[in-house]
Amino acid sequence: MKIKNMKSVPKKIKKPATKKRKPLNKVTTDEFFSQSFEDDIDDDDKYSNKVDENMDKEDANSSESDMDPMEHKRSLMKLKQTDPEFYSYLKENDKNLLEFNISDDDGVDNDGIDDDGVDDDDESLSNKLDKKHIPNDQLEVASDESDYEGDGDSGTKDKRKITLQLLKTWQSEIQKDKSLKTIKCAVEAFHAALQTVVDVTDPEIVHYKVEGGAVFNGVVQLCVLYLPNALKRYLKLDSESQFQVHKSKRFVKVKNILKSYLTDLIKILQNVTSSNIVTVLLKHLHQMLPYAQSFSSLTKILLRILLKYWTSGEETVRVVSFLCILRVATSNRESVLEMLYKAMYVKYVENSKFVSLTTLPGINFMRHSLVEIYSLDDNLAYNHAFLYIRQLAIHLRNAMTLKKKEHFQAVYNWQYINSLRFWCELINVSKSNSMLHSLLYPLVQIIIGTIKVIPTPQYYPLRFHCVQLLIDISRETDTFIPLLPFLLEILSSYDFNKRHKAVSMKPIPFICALRMSKSQLLENGFKDNVIDSIYKLILENAAKDSHKIYFPDLYIPCIIQLKAFLKKCHVANYCRKMKQLSEKIEENRKHIETERNKTVIDLKNMSQIKNWENKIKTEGTSLSKFYESYVKIHQSQKLKLLTKNDEIAEYNIPTIRKLKKGKSNEDSAEESDESSDFDLRIKTNEEKSEKPAKPKKKKKKLKVSKDTDNIDLPTENTDIVQDINFDDWS
Repeated sequence: MKIKNMKSVPKKIKKPATKKRKPLNKVTTDEFFSQSFEDDIDDDDKYSNKVDENMDKEDANSSESDMDPMEHKRSLMKLKQTDPEFYSYLKENDKNLLEFNISDDDGVDNDGIDDDGVDDDDESLSNKLDKKHIPNDQLEVASDESDYEGDGDSGTKDKRKITLQLLKTWQSEIQKDKSLKTIKCAVEAFHAALQTVVDVTDPEIVHYKVEGGAVFNGVVQLCVLYLPNALKRYLKLDSESQFQVHKSKRFVKVKNILKSYLTDLIKILQNVTSSNIVTVLLKHLHQMLPYAQSFSSLTKILLRILLKYWTSGEETVRVVSFLCILRVATSNRESVLEMLYKAMYVKYVENSKFVSLTTLPGINFMRHSLVEIYSLDDNLAYNHAFLYIRQLAIHLRNAMTLKKKEHFQAVYNWQYINSLRFWCELINVSKSNSMLHSLLYPLVQIIIGTIKVIPTPQYYPLRFHCVQLLIDISRETDTFIPLLPFLLEILSSYDFNKRHKAVSMKPIPFICALRMSKSQLLENGFKDNVIDSIYKLILENAAKDSHKIYFPDLYIPCIIQLKAFLKKCHVANYCRKMKQLSEKIEENRKHIETERNKTVIDLKNMSQIKNWENKIKTEGTSLSKFYESYVKIHQSQKLKLLTKNDEIAEYNIPTIRKLKKGKSNEDSAEESDESSDFDLRIKTNEEKSEKPAKPKKKKKKLKVSKDTDNIDLPTENTDIVQDINFDDWS
């Protein structure tokens, strides 16, 4: 490019303002987020750009003229006098311009002939023209928009690359700015990040491009941490009006942006597998739910995702997803509860098919959380409870009348038992005047009928589960239920003196079983568990009724049957437990009779009877105190066993060792009168290595030594599993 006259340069360049220049990277929001996303330049770059623009204009007007170098120099020297500030700027930033290192190869071809076709023989001028103008390398960029690729003025829709520096600027702006531009940019960036990880069938036009994991995480972090507060500040919401977002005057402006962002958030939740990331996104979704309630089309999809994580996620994911479900249910009761009740109950039944020590905590959590949801509206819950309890009754009727295998299996399964357990808990936590209490009688009849379908020893575990449900209902609703016959029947019908044919070193957990196999019925652990379960359930029921005025009359048959069992049972361990239980019940019976004889009570006056029972309950009975101590010991033993793993626990296996004739044993002298040449002892590994046991051909009776009572063996019939809380499945 050739320059004709430089005198016109200072005239056409406006004199810069005398005010201080803005610091770099600190621009206003309106300048930064222009619709065309043009590059913002600071004052320093504006000066240099103005020089280029004016030089281009001079070149257009004088393309046929030649340049006089001396005249150029004089023009610049005159600039020093007319505009010293601009001259000092040129001197600081581009000394080459003042030293005439200016040339443009556009006007000179390879043969040294200018555009006019005239040869330039002046060597000095040729040398000057060969020198190129080299800009300063230390020029700073005034705006982060220079990180974008493409020119906004060109009218094209090229995607602009997002950098970490731009995200930092957005982060500072979104915390202070009350306009919508920063929010809109963050939402569009989130949508661009979504397209990098999710296949979008109908992608929308985006203005940004996200590359790299660091930028992706930065975009997500920006939205998760700062977007809820920015929306609340823009819509001017407080703690009271946050659930009525649609009533805000500015909601119309942000409606489309919110719907787009919530849709993208749902899509990411559908495609994320890491539990940690799901937890973070669900917590963010919990904050965004007040805005989501304004979009009814998203509610069904959102609940479907939340129910999925509620049933199959990790523990933390389950809890956070339930909190989101609860917030949706409380904000949209009329439109959501009807659908939510049915969907959650079906999900609960589907995921309670298999029960083990690993799945039991999750099933218990689903049941408790489902009770919370159903408690929101008793009238609506009654309609669902009536239909589902009736369905359970139909299955039971078919099993009792048709007596086919498929009908028995429809009742004797975990889904049926867990459904009964859920409805029992729902009625227990409901208010006394609730309509749900009208379903108490049919529910109790279904449970009793379930016990009577197949009353064989193979299904004793299922019977114990049903009896536990009846005890819970009786205690919570203060209703009398005759359940003792179902426990005492086992003591009178089953032969506990029968010798077992197999030894089970690992206890059989009734808590996760409904039926026993034929091989398990032959093990000693089965009888031990049956006795322990009968002892626990009778003691719990008696402690529940220990302050009742009818306790002596109700438990006299129980005492009689317990004494009859002691007469025919020859197993010392079983007799000891039943004898202790009989003595505690007898002691409490005498105490209640003594208290009844002290006062005259009118049996028609129910208020007087209630006052008397409350007085006895406040004072406390010996049976109730004994049961409280038993529960503490029982739970501590369970926790001790459950925190041990099979690899950690060391089982001291009993072995048979023959005693030499003529030698007496101190422990064997204290046992029963039966004479025997063998003694059952616990041998350590060292003893086994020193004196290996010799097999005997003849079978002889075994005598149990008292040394075995002091050994720390598993006494409860539960699996030894690590990191399981007893409260989760008790």
